[in-house]
Amino acid sequence: MASSEQGDYLLVAAIDFGTTYSGYAFSTRNDFTRDPTKAYLKQWIDPSSGMLSNKTSTCVLFTKEKQFSKFGFEAEAKYLDLMMDNEHKEWYFFRRFKMCLYALKSSEDDVLIEDETGKSMSALTVFSAPIRYLKNSLLEECRKQNTDIKLEEIKWIVTVPAIWSDPAKSFMRSAAVQAGIDSKMLTIALEPEAAALYVKYVPVERRVGGKEGDGFQTFSPGSKYIIVDAGGGTIDITAHEVQEDCRVKELIKATGGNWGGTSVDESYLNFIKCLIGDTVTKKILQDQSNIFFDTCREFEIAKRTIKPDSDLKFTAKIPSGLAETYAKQNAGKDLKSIKIVSMKNKDQVAVTFVGDKMRLVSKDAEGFFVDSVSNILVHLSKLFRQKAGKGINTIILVGGYAESPVLINAIKSKFPQMRTIIPQEAAWSVLRGAVIFGHDPSLIKQRLSKYTYGIGVYRLFDPSKHDEKYRYEEDGEVRCHSLFSKLIEIDQLVTVGEYQKEKGYTIRKAGSKGNFSLYSSTLKNPTYVNENECSFIGNILSPGHNFFPNENIRIKMCFGETEIEFKAHQPKTQLTTTYYLGQR
Repeated sequence: MASSEQGDYLLVAAIDFGTTYSGYAFSTRNDFTRDPTKAYLKQWIDPSSGMLSNKTSTCVLFTKEKQFSKFGFEAEAKYLDLMMDNEHKEWYFFRRFKMCLYALKSSEDDVLIEDETGKSMSALTVFSAPIRYLKNSLLEECRKQNTDIKLEEIKWIVTVPAIWSDPAKSFMRSAAVQAGIDSKMLTIALEPEAAALYVKYVPVERRVGGKEGDGFQTFSPGSKYIIVDAGGGTIDITAHEVQEDCRVKELIKATGGNWGGTSVDESYLNFIKCLIGDTVTKKILQDQSNIFFDTCREFEIAKRTIKPDSDLKFTAKIPSGLAETYAKQNAGKDLKSIKIVSMKNKDQVAVTFVGDKMRLVSKDAEGFFVDSVSNILVHLSKLFRQKAGKGINTIILVGGYAESPVLINAIKSKFPQMRTIIPQEAAWSVLRGAVIFGHDPSLIKQRLSKYTYGIGVYRLFDPSKHDEKYRYEEDGEVRCHSLFSKLIEIDQLVTVGEYQKEKGYTIRKAGSKGNFSLYSSTLKNPTYVNENECSFIGNILSPGHNFFPNENIRIKMCFGETEIEFKAHQPKTQLTTTYYLGQR
C-alpha cells in the first residue's frame, strides 16, 4: 500500500526485474502531467549484436569471494571471457534465477540458489545485488540529466508476477530494502496490472492489433478484458471489468504458469542434445558448458525470425565447439553429416548445414513453441469457459514473448471472435505501466482474495469438534492448538483501501519469533493451520514488541493497491503495528 511518505515524491522509478531481461524507467511528476506514457528508459548495448536495447540480460556475476562483480550484458561478457581461459569455475554466475521464487512457500524460508556450475549462494544476496546495481545506475542517469533529485524524493516501484505466492512477493520487497530502497517509499506492483495501465493510456495508433475506437471500447464502463503478460519465465493472466468510474474490478484472480519464452529455449536445447547425443552432451556439461551457453544465445537471436507457415527455412548459428566436441567423441565423424535427428518423443526432424549454420524447415522450428503455446491456449480456454470469463471480448497481449509471431498467430487463430490488442512496445509495457502506476495507483477498485487468510490460535478443547492429535494441557486447561482463525475467504470480493471487519485476539506471552502467525490456504474453511493446503506466511507482531500479554488485541486487514495490510491495535496500551504482506 502507498504510505503517506510517498506523497512527497518528485520522481517515480520503476524496476522490471525479469526472468530473461531487466531494466528501469523513470519520470517526474511534470513529465507525467504532460504525457502519462512518457518515461525515460535506460538503454543498454548488447555486445553480441551491437544493438541498443531498453533492457539488459538478467545475469549476475559474483567473484570467488562472493562479492558482486557485474550485472547484465557485462556479466555475460565477463563470464564468457573467464570461460575461455577456464577460470570461471570458482566464480558465481546466475542467469534466469528469478524462477527460483516461483514456488516459494514461506517468507521464513532461507532460500539458497545454485549458479551455473551448481555452487550455492543466499537468494537474498543474489537478488538484492542486481536491484542495488539498477538503483545506482538510475541515480547516475538522473545526475547525467542534471536532475537534482535526492534518494528520499524517489518513489520506487518493483514489479513481480501476479501469479507468484505472497512469500515470493514478500521476498522481492526484502531484496529491494536490502538494496538500499526505503520500504516506506517502495511499492510492489503486479506485472499484468502495470501493463494494462500502460495500454489504457497508450494512443490507439500505437497498438498493433488495435483498430480505431478500440481504446474507447476496451476501457469503457461495462467492458471486460483479459491481460496475458507473456514474459520469459511466466505467463501471467488476469481479467478485469471496467466500472462506471473507469476503475476496474478483478474478474479472475491471477493465474498462469511457467510456460514463458524460456521454455521455448529449453525445447531448442533439448533438440540440440538429441542432435549430438547423450555422450557428447555429458562431455560438454562436464568440461565446456560455455558451448551450450553460446548455443542458447544464438537461438535467442534466431528464434525471433520464426514465423508461422513461413516458406523460409529457420537458420541458427552452431558454435564451433559443438562440432569439434562431437567429432572428438565420435572418432572424427562430422556433425554436418547428420541428416535426421530422432527426438525423445519419436519425431524425426530433418536438418541441413551450411557453413557454421544449421537449417530447419519452418514447421519444425515452430515445434519448439508447441508445449508453451498449447499450455497458454488450454489455460485461456478454461478461463473463458468459467462463469467469470463470460462476456470477455478483448485479449491484451504484453511482455517480451508477446512479440513472437508464433504466439500471436496461435492466440488469434484459437480465439478469432476476440479483439486482440498488442502494444507496439509490448516488451516494455510492464516497465512503462509501472511508472504510470507510481503516479496513479488507482486503477484497481475491487480485488478477489487470492487465498483464505487467517491466524493460528488455540481454543479450549471440544471433543465433538477437535481432532485428538491437537489436544494438550496447560495451566489446568485442556486446549486445542493449531486452529485456523479466518480473517478473509478465498475469492471474496474486496474493495481496495477498505478495512475488513476486525477480530479480537489475546496473546499469552511474547514469542521468540513474534506473535500472531499468519497463514494462507486454498480452502474456503480450513480447520487447522498445518493442513496440506495451508502455508505459513509470517508473524504480524515482530519479536521484541511491547504489546501486553493477556490483553485484547484487535486485528483487521485491508487490501491495498498491490499489497495486503494487517493492522494490530491494543486498546489497553494504545499500541498499533502494521504488517504488510510483501514486507518481512
